[in-house]
Amino acid sequence: MATVIAQQASLSSLLGALRGEIVDARVGYPDVLHVEICDLDGDSWSLVTQDAEWSPVEAGDLLGRTIEKAEVGAGGDLQCQLSDGTVLAVRPTDGTSGEDPPYWELITPGGVVLEFGPGVRWQISEADGAGSC
Repeated sequence: MATVIAQQASLSSLLGALRGEIVDARVGYPDVLHVEICDLDGDSWSLVTQDAEWSPVEAGDLLGRTIEKAEVGAGGDLQCQLSDGTVLAVRPTDGTSGEDPPYWELITPGGVVLEFGPGVRWQISEADGAGSC
């Protein structure tokens, strides 16, 4: 399940495969959330935000929790249901231009990148390399 070919990937297949323990969560400069997820196969997924707000606000509160379900709302909000009942929510901010970076990116272990933003723009493409936990 960890390896997904970009040409065959879809929003639902990528989000359906996003399951695993959050092994790292930190805030970078300027106000960018980095989350690393280790899936059941021992492969590493990355979630990175830019021009987005997230909750819970404290990145360290995510450590050790498991993502059980992920979905995207009509406005591009990413909602990840966690094992303890809380939700990791990523919400795009307003006021960005078409020249800005994506609001958030999800990078799979198979090297597929799902990007949302700026505006109402989706893109699924190939990344450089894959990782393991």
